[in-house]
Amino acid sequence: MMKKNLFALFLLLPWLAQAQPEFDQRLNFDQIKKMLAEGISEKDLRKQALAWYHWAYYDEEQTGLSDSAFQYLARSVDRFGKSGDSLAYHRTRADLADRMAARGLRDEAIKMQQDALAFSERTANLYLKTHLLARLSRIYSDKGDTQKSLVLRRAFTKENQALKDTVLDILVAKHEVEHNGKIGKYAIARYEASNALRLAEQIKRPDFITWGQYSVGKYSNLDGDYNMALFFLKKAEKSAPRTNVALRHDICRQLSSAYASLDSLQLALHYATRSTEIGDTLLALEREAALHRLALQFDTREKRREIAQLEKEKSEVEEQSKQQKIGLTTMGVAIAALILAMFVVVRDYKHRIRMDKIVSAQREEINQQKIRALENNLKIESMQSMLAGQESERQRVAQDLHDSVGGLLAAVKIQMETINAKKPALSKDEDWIKIRKLLDETVSETRHIARNMQPSALLEFGLVTALRDLTSRVHGKGMPQITFQHFGDFSDLDRDLALNCYRIIQELVQNSLKHARAKEILVQITRTEDEIALHVEDDGKGFDPHTTQKGMGTDNLARRSQFLNADLSVQSAVGQGTSTVVTVPLNKTQGKP
Repeated sequence: MMKKNLFALFLLLPWLAQAQPEFDQRLNFDQIKKMLAEGISEKDLRKQALAWYHWAYYDEEQTGLSDSAFQYLARSVDRFGKSGDSLAYHRTRADLADRMAARGLRDEAIKMQQDALAFSERTANLYLKTHLLARLSRIYSDKGDTQKSLVLRRAFTKENQALKDTVLDILVAKHEVEHNGKIGKYAIARYEASNALRLAEQIKRPDFITWGQYSVGKYSNLDGDYNMALFFLKKAEKSAPRTNVALRHDICRQLSSAYASLDSLQLALHYATRSTEIGDTLLALEREAALHRLALQFDTREKRREIAQLEKEKSEVEEQSKQQKIGLTTMGVAIAALILAMFVVVRDYKHRIRMDKIVSAQREEINQQKIRALENNLKIESMQSMLAGQESERQRVAQDLHDSVGGLLAAVKIQMETINAKKPALSKDEDWIKIRKLLDETVSETRHIARNMQPSALLEFGLVTALRDLTSRVHGKGMPQITFQHFGDFSDLDRDLALNCYRIIQELVQNSLKHARAKEILVQITRTEDEIALHVEDDGKGFDPHTTQKGMGTDNLARRSQFLNADLSVQSAVGQGTSTVVTVPLNKTQGKP
């Protein structure tokens, strides 16, 4: 009875059809299979979910397989959730929760229904909210929590005043009638049935009207009001369709009981007889169904006997032909042995040829690997020599700038100071002031170039101090703000490794200053147990890595990364800045002894 009421409730939920019409369709099996196949081939999760939903209802309606319907609804919920259709997800989840409640899993069902209720409140879906309140009230009632059920029932009644869904009112009342009847509260059940009957008459639903008349009569009889019971049961007798044999049987049984209670034994016997006749009709229908099942079983057994007989005849024929085949079998075995021997010889020959080819290919691959290894070693040695030459030349030029050009500039500055002391009037001469300013800028620029070519801070204080010095020298109007961050211990780095890391950061910062037009630049170095990560990021104009031509700085960066066996990653897009990460692996030889 619970499953029938549950199924009837699902068929009569108007909010579902109004929100998503495709759910209200009833598809045949071929249509469902086609929809599922299309959803899988098109990778359309929503179409797959809808197909599983229809398949669940098909199995429940056509075959009565509630277990498979439960599984298919669970699949539908999963795919609706992944497809992003929130309304369909909560709708199917509410259907699944009702089936869980019917299986006794009421706490889990309540949690799922409450999630759907919260969604309906967020989206202001009155239909969904009203029907979920009715469902929750029913589940709490079945659970035995009368107080909670009553609170939800009042909330449902309030919302349904705006929704005005009379069918839902009747269905909720039916549940209350059956629940109160089971626990012996016949007067309350009778009152609820009267309310449901009044609503059914308002919307002119014959099936609900007949049920209401029967329920009022039944619970009036159980409550001791036999005249009232006869009045409504007689009405139900007239309105009950002849095809509903079970209902007519129950009506006659209740009429017989009511007349017996009023001592109208002749009428009680009349309706008892009719109830028996209708019961016999029900029994005949059940017997007919049982006979049909037995016929199917008998037909299956007959077919099995026929199959067994055919198998027996087949065995006899095979036994008769077995003797005739012995000679042919012997000859066939000899021929097969000869063919097998030839096959083994040919296969062995082909196997040796194939193995020779594999060995030759492996040797060739090994030779190629050795050649590539030698080429890589030569490239690394050449690159090492080139980088060492560059650093040596940088050191020489930096030393020359400091000792020669720097000394000359210092001598010129001293000479100018001497002249200025002898002729104080020159300190107010604009040309003299410009010359002194240009000389100061030349001295500063020479010092800056020398420090860039040979960073003394790196040799004296290490990588972190050198990079802090590098980033702090960039300041002034129109220059970007540079933030320097370091994580980990860099004190034990090999000198050459530290120098190459410094040059990489220097090249990346120079590129940002020259080309990016950035407002902010982030310089970050991180050391872990196995690697060093060098990260430079700016918020400049960016570029397209696939179309932008590489310059000398980019080539130098790539060569240094290759020399260090490092991974170089550049991420940029026009108008979105540039982020460059160089990951340098560490080994036992790259730290100080």
